[in-house]
Amino acid sequence: MRIAIALFLLTATVYLFSTGAHTYSVDETTNYASARAFVQTGSPDLRSQIDDPFPSIRLLKVEHPDQPRITGRYGLLAWLSMVPAYAVASAFGPAPEPVGPAFPQGGDILPLAGLLFNPIVGAVLISLIYLLARAVALSRWQSLATAAIAGFTSPIWVYSGTLSSIPLATTLIVAALLALAIGIRRHQMPLALSSGLLAGLAAATRPDFILFAPILLIAAFALRPHPVRAAVARAALWAVGWAIVVVPGVALYSLYRTGDFLDFGYASQTFLWATDRAHIGLFGILASSGFGLFVYFPLGVLGLWGLLAGGGERWLRWTMAAGTLMAIVLYGTFNDWEGGVSWGPRYLTSIVPFLAIGVGCLLVGPRVSLPARLAVALLAVWGAAVSILGIFFDYQRGWQNLWDVGARPDQIIWDPHFSPIGAHLRLLRQWIDGLIEPDFYLGQKLGVWTVPALVGILAIILIGTVAALARARLSAAIRPG
Repeated sequence: MRIAIALFLLTATVYLFSTGAHTYSVDETTNYASARAFVQTGSPDLRSQIDDPFPSIRLLKVEHPDQPRITGRYGLLAWLSMVPAYAVASAFGPAPEPVGPAFPQGGDILPLAGLLFNPIVGAVLISLIYLLARAVALSRWQSLATAAIAGFTSPIWVYSGTLSSIPLATTLIVAALLALAIGIRRHQMPLALSSGLLAGLAAATRPDFILFAPILLIAAFALRPHPVRAAVARAALWAVGWAIVVVPGVALYSLYRTGDFLDFGYASQTFLWATDRAHIGLFGILASSGFGLFVYFPLGVLGLWGLLAGGGERWLRWTMAAGTLMAIVLYGTFNDWEGGVSWGPRYLTSIVPFLAIGVGCLLVGPRVSLPARLAVALLAVWGAAVSILGIFFDYQRGWQNLWDVGARPDQIIWDPHFSPIGAHLRLLRQWIDGLIEPDFYLGQKLGVWTVPALVGILAIILIGTVAALARARLSAAIRPG
C-alpha cells in the first residue's frame, strides 16, 4: 500500500504540472456549468448559466418535454463529482486566465477547480492500476511498469489534465474489478456488493459504461473451486449493489432530465452496424491516424495479446479481455466512433488500464528475451512522445490548426498530415519559433521555477517513500519470531 500511495503522489504531481486548468471541449464546459449551477442555485438546471457566463453553443443541453427545465446531456456523477472542486475554487481560487500565448481561448473556468479534479482522479486511477496488476499476480516491478505505461504512454495522461468524465468512470470500473478480485480471493462477500456499487457509480458517470455490467456480473461467479451456492450469492450481491446505484443514478436521473427512464440524453446516437459500414469504424477506432487506439497507445497491441495469452490470474485476465473486446465492438460501431473534437480514441481510453496490465502479463517469467523487452521499450517511448505532444498544447488549439489549414473531416481521420498528432507537431514548430507557449497553468504562474519545483517535489516524495520502505523492512527484520 505504501507504494500505491507514493505512486499516487508522484502521478498527481506530474498531472498537476501538466494541466492548463481550463476546459478542452463542450462536454467539459457543460458538466462544469451544471456543477456551477448546482452550487449557486441548488439545481443542475442550466438556464441560470446560458449566455452568462457560457454561450449557449458551448453547452450540450437536454430540454425536458413537459417541465421548464434544461439540463446537461451527461451522467449525474459527470457533473456532481465536480461540485466540491468548484465550491472550493469559488471560495478560495483565483479568477480564470485571460487570453494569452498559452491560452488562446482564455480561461473559461476557475483554475483551482481544474487542478483539484482530474489530476487527482487520474492519480487515483494509476494507483488502482498498480493494485489491480498485483491482484493479477504480477510482481511489484511489473506492476509499477504497468502503472507507468498506463499513466505516461497513453491518452490517460492527456485526459487527466482536463475535466473529462472518462478518467472518473474508468477509475470506478477499475476499482469495481479490484474489489471483486480481492473479495473472491479472500472469500469476503461484502466486497462483491462494493464492486457492484462502484460499477453502478461508473454507469452514473457515463451511462455507456453499463456495457461493463454483464461482464463483471459473470466474473462475480469466478470460475474457481468455490461452491456454486457461494458464487450465486456473490453474483446476486453484485447485482443488488449495481441496481442500488443505477436505478436512481441513471434511470431516475434520466426521467428527471428527459421524461423517460431509458433516454440517457443520447437519443441521436446511431450505430454503424445498422448500415454496411461497421468495419470502417472498427478499423478506424483501432488504427486510423487521427483516432486509432494503437496509434496513440501503441503498446495496446501487445496488451490485448497479453490479456488473452499472458501470465497471471487467468479469470481476471479474461475478464479484462472480454471488457476490452466489448468496448471495441460497441464504440467502434458508434456512428461518431471518432469522438469528435478530442485527443485520439476518447471512448477507448476506458480500456487502457486493462491493456496496460496485459503488457505486464506478457512480461511474466524470467525467459522474456532482450529483443522483446526492447520492443516494449520502443513502443513505450512512442506512446510517451505522442502523449507529451498532447499535454504540451491545448488540443482545441490543435483542432484550430487543422481548420486553419482547411483539413476536411475525412482527412483528419485518415491522413497523418492532417491528424491531431500532425497538428501538434506544427504547434511544436511554432513553440520553437517563440510564437506560442505550452498549455501549463502552473508553468505560467511559476515561470523559471517550474522545473525546479517539479523536480524538488518529486525528489521529496521519492526520498520519503524509500525511507518508509526501508523503515518497514527494518521493523520486519527485528520483529520477534
